[in-house]
Amino acid sequence: MQTPSHEPSLDLSPQSCQSCRSRKRKCDKALPRCSLCAKRNQNCEYWRPDALSHSATTSSPERGWYPSPLDEQADVRTIDFPTILFLDPALLRHGLVETSPATGTVPQCIIRLLGDLDEIQLTATRFFEHVHLWMPFISKKRFYDLYLQPSFHWRPDVVLLLLALKLITTFPPAGSRSPRTALYNSTKHFYLNVEGCFSILVLQAGVLVALYELGHGIYPAAFLSIGTCARYAYALGINVSRTVPSRRVLTLVEVEERRRVWWAIVILDRFVSIGCPGRPFATADPKLDDFLPADDAAWDQGTVKPDRFSTLSSPMTGHMSKFALLCQAARLLGQVLYHLSTDFTSEDDVWIQLDRTLQSMLAAALNIDFPDYDQITFVYSALVALYTPWLLSDAVEEIEAYRPRRAKVILQQITERISANLIERQCFLGRDPEDMSPWGLYFAYRICGAHMRTSSKSAHGLEVVRSLREGFMSIDVRWNVAGVYLQLLEAQEAINMEA
Repeated sequence: MQTPSHEPSLDLSPQSCQSCRSRKRKCDKALPRCSLCAKRNQNCEYWRPDALSHSATTSSPERGWYPSPLDEQADVRTIDFPTILFLDPALLRHGLVETSPATGTVPQCIIRLLGDLDEIQLTATRFFEHVHLWMPFISKKRFYDLYLQPSFHWRPDVVLLLLALKLITTFPPAGSRSPRTALYNSTKHFYLNVEGCFSILVLQAGVLVALYELGHGIYPAAFLSIGTCARYAYALGINVSRTVPSRRVLTLVEVEERRRVWWAIVILDRFVSIGCPGRPFATADPKLDDFLPADDAAWDQGTVKPDRFSTLSSPMTGHMSKFALLCQAARLLGQVLYHLSTDFTSEDDVWIQLDRTLQSMLAAALNIDFPDYDQITFVYSALVALYTPWLLSDAVEEIEAYRPRRAKVILQQITERISANLIERQCFLGRDPEDMSPWGLYFAYRICGAHMRTSSKSAHGLEVVRSLREGFMSIDVRWNVAGVYLQLLEAQEAINMEA
C-alpha cells in the first residue's frame, strides 16, 4: 500500500498566480495556467520560489509598476559575496564563498518592453552606431559575443543593460510631454530590483540612465544617479586602493572596460555641475599618472595594446583615442569648477593657466582633418564656464575690470568661431541629432544669454543667437534639455524687458 504524499503535486504551483493575487481571488495553482486565467483566456504568471530574493519589497499592480520578483521571502537566507566583501573580506581568502552569475526571474512586462530578439539587436545597433561613438564605455565585442547569446538573454543584469540601451536610444516624447516615460520609470525601478547582482553590467546600465537624465534635464535625479554610479563602482573595486578586496579580472579588455566605465562617470560627474559650481564631486580628481582609455578602434575589435597606453601627464598626440581626449577635457572642466567654487578673485595665475590650456586643447582639436566634434563642444562649454561669472551682467560690477574685459574677448572669439566651425563645419549645427552628445548645449545657452544682455547688439551676434536657437529646436527632438534651455532664454528675455 502506498503512503499518502503530503508534497504538492508536480502539476501545481507552490504559489498563487499574479492575476489571482491582484484580484484577491482563490487560485487553484494549476500549471501551466490556473482555471480562472484559462476561463478569462489571459496570461497566467507564477514566480518560481528559487527566484525570490531576501527582500520583502513588493510592487502591486495598483501602483502602476511591473510586478516584482521580490514578492515573498525565501525560506533560507544565504550570505552572498557582496555582504562578506563589506563585513569581513578576510574570509574570502579561504574560499568559503561560491559565487555565481546573477539569476532570477525577469517580469514579463520588462521582457515585453525589450521586444523580440530582432528589436533587441536593432537597439544594440543604434547604440553602437550613435551613442557609442562619443561615449564608448561598453565593450562592443564582449557585448555581441556574450550578452546576445541565448544563455545570457534573461539574466537580470543583462536584461537591465539591454533595457538601458533601449532607453538611451529612444527619442523622447514630442512636444511638451515629460521625458519621464513608462520606459524610463520601468528601467529605474527594475534597476532597484537587480542592483544587488553586483555586476559591471548593472553599473553600465546606471551610467546610461544617468546620461539619459542629464540629456533630458531630469534633476535632481541626474545628480543623484551619478553619485550612485560612483558608489557602485567603488563597491565593485573600480578605482579604489589595491588593499580593497574585489573580484579580479583576467583580461586586458575587461581591465579597459572597467577603466572606461570609471572615466564615463567622471565625465558625467563634472558636466552635471557645469551650471552650478560648488557641489562636491562624487569622484576624486583624476591623478596625473592615471591611465587614459586605450585606442578606440582596437578596443572595439576586442584587443588592447599595453604599449599604447597614455596617462593624463602624457602630451596630446595623434594616436590618442577620441575618448581619451574627452577624458582630458573633463579633468580640466573639473579644475574650472573647483576654481569657480573657491575665492577665485585672488588666484589670477590659476584662471590664466586654465584659459591657456583650454585654448591650446581647442586649437589642437580644430586643426586636424577629422575633428572630434563632441570633444570640441565639450571644451567650448568648459571655456565658457570659466568666464560665466563675468558674462553675467550683475557680477561685472563686483570684480576687477580686466576680468570682464577678458570675458568679452572670449565671447567675441567664440562668436566668430561659431560661424566658421560650429555651423559651416557642422560641429554643432546641421548634424544628425541622433549622433549628437549633449555637451555643447551649455556653452550655446551661455553665449545666447551673454549676447541678449549686452547693450550694443551687433548684427553678427544676433545672427549667431538666431542660429543657435534654431539649433536648440532641432536638438530638442533628441535631448529635451535643449528645450529647457530655450525656456530659460525666454525667461531671460522677459527679465531683461522688465529691467
